[in-house]
Amino acid sequence: MWSRWYPVGAAALASALMYLSTILGSFGAILLAFLSPLPLFALSLARGWMAGLTATLVAGAIVLVAANSMAALFFVIISGLPAVLLTRKALLARPLNDDPESTDLEWYPAGMLVMWLTALPAAGLLTAVLVAGLQGPGLETMVRTEVEGMFDAMGTASEGIFALPPEQLNAAKNLTVAIFPGIAGLQWSMLILVNGLLAQGVLSRFGANLRPSPRMRDIRLPVWAPFPLAIAALTAMFADGALGYLGWNAAPILCLPFFLSGLGLVHALAGAPNGKRWLLHATYTLMVLSFLLPALQFIWVLLVFAGLLDHWADLKGRIARNSNQT
Repeated sequence: MWSRWYPVGAAALASALMYLSTILGSFGAILLAFLSPLPLFALSLARGWMAGLTATLVAGAIVLVAANSMAALFFVIISGLPAVLLTRKALLARPLNDDPESTDLEWYPAGMLVMWLTALPAAGLLTAVLVAGLQGPGLETMVRTEVEGMFDAMGTASEGIFALPPEQLNAAKNLTVAIFPGIAGLQWSMLILVNGLLAQGVLSRFGANLRPSPRMRDIRLPVWAPFPLAIAALTAMFADGALGYLGWNAAPILCLPFFLSGLGLVHALAGAPNGKRWLLHATYTLMVLSFLLPALQFIWVLLVFAGLLDHWADLKGRIARNSNQT
């Protein structure tokens, strides 16, 4: 019994302490907080999603006692439930070709996991728009108030850095207000993805994973995947007010599946017979450098378009078929 509950308690305590490290306020503490879903992912992927759910509730209770109810709620929503939900889906399997006598399993598709990963921040954005609208001012007004306060505080704390002409400063504020919820949601989904991949990678290294690690080249998005993105883009272009703001910020979140699919296409090209490994290295290098050089951020857009092209033309499927024929 002790061996059953010890991993649950250890994962809960580690995750809660990592999340609470933000109290320290240092850069290292923030990085620890970003990794707070990692122990929950590791436990869930090794022991099942029920163990992960139990650890999430225990960790939430620890955060509640150490901080407050709002911090505990944020922890459960931001760190705990995504790990549990995605793991529950990831561990679904059925006999290959629905043959009950087959010992080989067909695991839940990687493409659908990507869609669930995207659904989490999209649902969060929709909830924020609805709640802010019910409270009165609307999400855009609330975001504008927070962004203007942030700019004022940063300008006061560091003289000269924000010494821009008024029109440029206003343009920067307006751009930040316009895209802040969408970018925040996109960062949240990427944070979940990184923690899940790290946990699966560590477990695979020690042979403790329940599911084989899916490959990037195996990402196949469902047929309906482009429709939410198209609806969000049309809403952003033609709707005003809260609905237009929702569409404008949902669009970058809904680009995530196609970005990952486009990255999977690069993996497929690099892994094909006579494939160019340098293409994979160059892509990841440009992605890393784009954080330092904004001019290189085109690589992210190219990968989204590559994912869209692959969705319609099944380029990864063609590469796989050609590889099998070689």
